[in-house]
Amino acid sequence: MIIENSSDRTIARNASMLYLRMFVSMAIGFYTSRIVLQALGVSDYGIYNLVGGIVVLFNVVSTALKETTTRFLTYGLGIRDLEKLKRIFSTTLFIHILLAIIFLVLAETIGLWFVNKFLIIPANRIEAMNWVYQLSILVTTLTIIQVPYTALIISHEKFGTFALIDIVLSLVKLIIAIIVLYSMVDHLILYSILYSLMTVGLLLYYYIYSYHHFIESRTGLKIERTIVKDIAKFSGWSLFNSASLTISQQGLNIILNSFFGTIINAAVGVAGQVQAILYSFIGNISSAFNPQIIKEYANGNYERVKVLIYLGTKFSAVATMLISIPVLCEMDTLMGVWLTKVPQGAVIICQIALVANFFNSFTPLTYTAINADGKIKQINTQNGILFLLRLPIAYSVLYITHSYVLVLLICLYIPILSGVNNVMKLSKIMSIFNGREFLLTVVFPITLIAAFSLCFGLILKTSILNIYLRMFSVLILPTVFSITFSYCLLLDCKSKDLLWVTIKSKLHSK
Repeated sequence: MIIENSSDRTIARNASMLYLRMFVSMAIGFYTSRIVLQALGVSDYGIYNLVGGIVVLFNVVSTALKETTTRFLTYGLGIRDLEKLKRIFSTTLFIHILLAIIFLVLAETIGLWFVNKFLIIPANRIEAMNWVYQLSILVTTLTIIQVPYTALIISHEKFGTFALIDIVLSLVKLIIAIIVLYSMVDHLILYSILYSLMTVGLLLYYYIYSYHHFIESRTGLKIERTIVKDIAKFSGWSLFNSASLTISQQGLNIILNSFFGTIINAAVGVAGQVQAILYSFIGNISSAFNPQIIKEYANGNYERVKVLIYLGTKFSAVATMLISIPVLCEMDTLMGVWLTKVPQGAVIICQIALVANFFNSFTPLTYTAINADGKIKQINTQNGILFLLRLPIAYSVLYITHSYVLVLLICLYIPILSGVNNVMKLSKIMSIFNGREFLLTVVFPITLIAAFSLCFGLILKTSILNIYLRMFSVLILPTVFSITFSYCLLLDCKSKDLLWVTIKSKLHSK
């Protein structure tokens, strides 16, 4: 019980830190997006998101290795083996440096040929597009090398540092946007240069912090073949899943570009900004729970793992619901206030993205438990195929209907099917976890509360004529409705205790 209470306090403290980061970063992030769109213009904003997205395609290997590195480091911490931690970190750092070199070669050959050959870019912006591409390569290269240091901080649950870094980055991004807005040079090129310099500074900070705080990072570039083999085996299947997801997302962006040009890419970029900021609700809960789930799994405490999955998923989904439903109802009004010029299609695309966020909130912790077990071949193959199906479906629907809205609505089913697949897989590898029970006691009731809350918000929106009273009612009343029913119907006594521990932790931190 003492261990569990200590673990609960750790989770509460981590969640508090991450939520502080989220609210500050969200406020700054929304304003920054407005300034960036104003500074670049709709077309250049679309170019930046499209070209940057192409580079992200090459970053999927790093994404898979980040999950793998975090998993192995956290597992090593769970079994308290410092020497193994040193070997894992040294090996993964070498792998990431090698990966960065391979990425440079591919990006400067295949990638460079692709962006100049196939993307639909205005003729007068080709030079700027190539600047963006080259600087995006630099950013991605540095981000790849940074991965082991990020994984180290997450594994040690230093979320206060993580929160501080993110807040500072948000402020730097705002400063960059303001500088670009009032500069006299090409805004798109200047924005890319300044963003690259920020990434250089971030890598240096991660290196210095890790060197001074984590003894396992003070090691040379040594390779241990058994660790390479384990990482390669594990990350290979994670890579397929990450690659499939990224290819489906960026492939959809390219398909939309081929049908509608950079204007729709700008709308997708705005939606991506909104989705990324609001997805932090999910990420904050997951980040707070992930290390504990992996460590408890490493110790064989499966009952505790189950409790953490149920608890974390409830908090994650409810938090996502609370912010998403009011924004979903008043998206058109909020978008008009937020952006000086709203890109065509941005409102409906953002609304669909919020719905996708809600359904995505049910799956991260079940996937964490599957990763902790290590049996990921089947689940990642199945989910990867599901993600890739998005591309032929999207192209076929666009070819027949020319409706991007219909395409995005159909694609909503992909993450839902993937989430159900995760739940079913976990129920097979961890007998104490019942997938049917999870769906009936967690997913279904939260979805039902969200549906009623959304209907309540839409009724308020259509029935109240005064815009200020309407916005106040829509933003506040559905939230109160959701909180009340979630607290009464979803949380048992233990869950309510952890909630109050989290609240008290926030108050004491002030």
